[in-house]
Amino acid sequence: MALTDQELTLLKTALDSRFVPHLPALIDQKKSVSERVTKNCSRALSAFVIKHIADLSETDACQYVTDDFDDKGVDAIYYQASSQTLYLIQSKLKLNEEFSLDEANAFCQGVRKIIRQNFDDFNSHIQNRKAEIERDVEDCSNIQLVIAYTGPRISANAKQAIREMLTDISQGEERFVDTIMEYDAEIIKSKLSESNAYPRVDATLWLECQRAVDDGHTSYFGLVALKSLVDLHKQHDKALYVKNIRTFLGRTTDVNSAIQKTLREQPSDFWYLNNGVTALCANIEPKNMKDGKKKIQIQGISIINGAQTIASSATVANENVDISSAKVLLTLIKSPPESAFGKSVTKARNHQNPVSLFNFSALDEEQERLRRDIANLNIEYLYKDGVSDQSGNSISINEAVYALSCLQQDPRFLVWLKKEPGNILDPETENYRLIFPETLTAFRLINAVIVYRTIQKNLKQNILSTNGTERLCYKHGNLVLASVLIKRLLKEIDMPSVIRMEVLEEKLSYPFDQARNSLWAYVTPVVPPSNEAGPGPLALFKNQAHTISVMKSTMIDNFGLLNDPVIAIKERRQTENQPYPIELFNYLSAKAPQIRFDQ
Repeated sequence: MALTDQELTLLKTALDSRFVPHLPALIDQKKSVSERVTKNCSRALSAFVIKHIADLSETDACQYVTDDFDDKGVDAIYYQASSQTLYLIQSKLKLNEEFSLDEANAFCQGVRKIIRQNFDDFNSHIQNRKAEIERDVEDCSNIQLVIAYTGPRISANAKQAIREMLTDISQGEERFVDTIMEYDAEIIKSKLSESNAYPRVDATLWLECQRAVDDGHTSYFGLVALKSLVDLHKQHDKALYVKNIRTFLGRTTDVNSAIQKTLREQPSDFWYLNNGVTALCANIEPKNMKDGKKKIQIQGISIINGAQTIASSATVANENVDISSAKVLLTLIKSPPESAFGKSVTKARNHQNPVSLFNFSALDEEQERLRRDIANLNIEYLYKDGVSDQSGNSISINEAVYALSCLQQDPRFLVWLKKEPGNILDPETENYRLIFPETLTAFRLINAVIVYRTIQKNLKQNILSTNGTERLCYKHGNLVLASVLIKRLLKEIDMPSVIRMEVLEEKLSYPFDQARNSLWAYVTPVVPPSNEAGPGPLALFKNQAHTISVMKSTMIDNFGLLNDPVIAIKERRQTENQPYPIELFNYLSAKAPQIRFDQ
């Protein structure tokens, strides 16, 4: 299956930022800027493949790229000495096109020339490496052909052409690996996601007074030097807490302040006064005893409870406070963190602390997928409670929940957000899955938040410039207004590009004023003036029936549907079992006139 428009955009963004700066310069600098930009992005795909085949850095992988405007079908040449394998690579960065017969023939022709060490027709990228390539061809025991493509498949004719070359005994080449290594769209998508994953953390720790339990779930527990965990924190930072529901909350919380006070004043008593640390591990291997301590080698350790303890201790250690006498109780549990058992342990171990349902959304793999995808656009997605390493370009899960709820056709989300927004973030509920489906893309999330932020910013200006009931209407009706307007930007939100703020503000100016006036017009009759008794705007927008009514009227007015005869029909189709007129709201959402940026 080919990459989607949005997936291809994420890939190109990553290639442009991580690989293109390290590529050999294009030979023909007379090409237009757009031609060179397109060509460099295509060249970078070969470097991307080499990086993941050989586990190289972006910089090192780029030096093996031979792709240029005239490359004779061979885009990269890499020799792996450890396996004595010569990789000959061709890559195609195209959306919906098959890898064609013409491309296969060009590749085969280039491969034959490389093996025969006939370099006369090749570009200078290969000419400059002639001696190196000659040596690699002579030394290799295996020749592996690699075809990387983002389209749907390698065509049948192309596969046949390459297969004929691999089996042609007249070539006298027995070192060909029998099968092509296909680096298809699914593999590329997976590797792109992995490139933003936190690296696995392995560790060696010494446990004092250790004990082991194996009742179907292997675990070890004992006292460990707090400094050992602090050293892991300094070395690996967030990677050490990849399956924790939170990261460091900051040094000023009551709990963290108490931890730091104990370390400064009573480090030797620390373990008596602390609940301890729990970690899930992919594998645990006990080793030798020494000085009454057991050596434990751990693969894939992830702290699931105790992040505040370790990070707060690191803060104290950075102040040159001696914490060498401090110990902490450590529990190591062998279980894949993504397993049902691993998640249940994480939940249970964290219920002892003040947490909300919001925190447990961090256990959903979809949140980590979104973080990795969004990272390709150089934006930090904060789906865990904690302190961000970046001060600027970031989006929080709280913002995402509000923005994505406004995208929903169900108006009850607006009431739930006013009452108990945390309940929407319970990963075990249907509402959570509506907000964060497996199909949710990085662009939809980012753009929804950008639109939501812009609407809220405009509303703040209106709140400051008005007073009385009108001010309260804009303050408490903010979600209704956002939900009406965001539905008029669905096509732009789903585009495979990040919305530009300056364009959005210009295009949204007039529709915003229209929607604001509509909202105020339909709130006025149902809310008494500020000097009279009765429920105000806050009560209105926390009331489901009132919110649905105002939302319906504002959508009809703002979408230009006042004379639409279908609306009455849809309203009559609401049954007693329906909490709101489902058909009507689905229809209204579908009829939202789209604000387009290309007009």
